[in-house]
Amino acid sequence: MPIRTPLNEDRNAVYPLAPSTLENIDQAMYDYIDNDLNIFCDTNTGFKKVKVSYAGAERAFEIKNDPTKRSQGGRTLEYPLISVLRQGLISNPANKGRYGVHVPPYFTYYAPDGAVEIARVIHQAKSRNFANADAIRKSASKQNKNMQTFPGDNQHLVYETLSVPMPQFVEAQYTISAITNYQQQLNEIIAPFLTNTSNPSVFKVKNSGHEYEALFDKNFNLENNADNLSTEERFFSATFTVTVLGYLIGANKNQETPAVVRRQSAAKIKIQRERTIVGDEPGFHQDIKSKYRR
Repeated sequence: MPIRTPLNEDRNAVYPLAPSTLENIDQAMYDYIDNDLNIFCDTNTGFKKVKVSYAGAERAFEIKNDPTKRSQGGRTLEYPLISVLRQGLISNPANKGRYGVHVPPYFTYYAPDGAVEIARVIHQAKSRNFANADAIRKSASKQNKNMQTFPGDNQHLVYETLSVPMPQFVEAQYTISAITNYQQQLNEIIAPFLTNTSNPSVFKVKNSGHEYEALFDKNFNLENNADNLSTEERFFSATFTVTVLGYLIGANKNQETPAVVRRQSAAKIKIQRERTIVGDEPGFHQDIKSKYRR
């Protein structure tokens, strides 16, 4: 006996894809420093993790989100500290990625956008309907519904295609600053940046399933006030830049069409025979059952 599958069984593939935005690129750069590098240094209270702060956030949010970054009164920052700030954004025409020219969206009546195909799978429910209809027609009465799910070669497959808008490639420039109270702390913070990247200094940052390539400029701008004998708090700082080659998919909340477009292919194409229009008459034979189609 053939092995049959349950009548209403669905086997659907899931393709989670979040649109790539500027926030994703910022978060990827922040997560790389905070989680991947995970920098520690010696402090007066032991060997502790260095706080990482995104300098573009509102000060009120920073104070409420992590009060440990500031002093007891909440007015001054507690060192050591690493800050991340996006200083520039360039849409370079020379940076085309894998696409040499612009790929316009597919033309459809309702214009759902979507230009680049990312996945193509068989739509199980629609394909199953065609397979069940063919199995019923093969029965003796051609109406026996018990013949559904009978094994056979299904020639009418419905494919579901997922597509996204044409990516826009951008270059985001970040300024990374490390500020400490002691020279030893600054040395311990700089070391992971120098040793965890290759030569040339290229590494990858990730967020929400997206992966971006980053270029690290190893020219450090060092500053300190160690030679100043005034009453100001002593500090040591190092500043360097990182360029992230990112991409944007869609206009985020300002995009009227969906970020991921689903399209289904045609299972079969039928062309009607309008023989009476062209004056064609079928030849007479007792075995011919064809009739005119009006």
